[in-house]
Amino acid sequence: MDVQRNKEDEEAIRGALTSLKTSTSIPVTMYGTVLADNRIQITQWVGLRTPALQNLVIDPGVGVSGRVMSTRRPVGVSDYTRANIITHEHDKAVQDESLHSIVAVPVIVAREIRGIIYVGVHSPVRLGEKIIEEVTLTARTLEQDLAVNSALRRTDQPHGAKSNRAINGAEWEQIRSTHSKLRMLANRVEDDSVRRELEALCDQMVSPVRVKQSTKLSARELDVLSCVALGHTNVEAAEEMGIGAETVKSYLRSVMRKLGAHTRYEAVNAARRIGALP
Repeated sequence: MDVQRNKEDEEAIRGALTSLKTSTSIPVTMYGTVLADNRIQITQWVGLRTPALQNLVIDPGVGVSGRVMSTRRPVGVSDYTRANIITHEHDKAVQDESLHSIVAVPVIVAREIRGIIYVGVHSPVRLGEKIIEEVTLTARTLEQDLAVNSALRRTDQPHGAKSNRAINGAEWEQIRSTHSKLRMLANRVEDDSVRRELEALCDQMVSPVRVKQSTKLSARELDVLSCVALGHTNVEAAEEMGIGAETVKSYLRSVMRKLGAHTRYEAVNAARRIGALP
């Protein structure tokens, strides 16, 4: 993979790191780019106190990065320098930055690990499942942004035509928010024809993803997922949809079963991967 990042990709990565730091209050967020020789270089960061980890190049199989690359799954360590599931070639750099707990999540596009998102804290605080879910959700969103950018770059343009500009992370969030609000609006409309038109508009917003949707979700299930994607609790979703909280739970359980998800955040990610949500 080309080391030189497309500007749109860099903006998407920077937006993801900044958004993650803001939403979780985690002091350090970083992105490691997978180089052509499978080494990883820390290319973007927010909140680092020292230059110890800036532009650090990590050899294959080394540290938490190596663990992520080999398992293709999120990895968290609560005490980096003492963790027995990783190697320790870069302990000095981590100690110089005074990082204690670290979570790392792969960013996978077209089945290829394009990079790794890291979050870390300077104090002896354990980063729990909630943080891992938040980092994973950010990684899945970034994957979609990078996939869209790649697709746009592959699109053949007529000679001399101006290339389409890729949608950045902030614009994707606005699209997703609009999609969710449209679904909620459709839910409140009593006129069947108007409601169908609104639902058709929602479908058009996800159709550019061009992913075959093999799992069929009902309109109500999509409504619940749209609320979850906006960060609503079950009670808030129930109020928004005009149904009971237990009914929301029932729809959510059905969605998670259909999508093979274990958490509400995994369900949102899975729905986005099949093109059911933007």
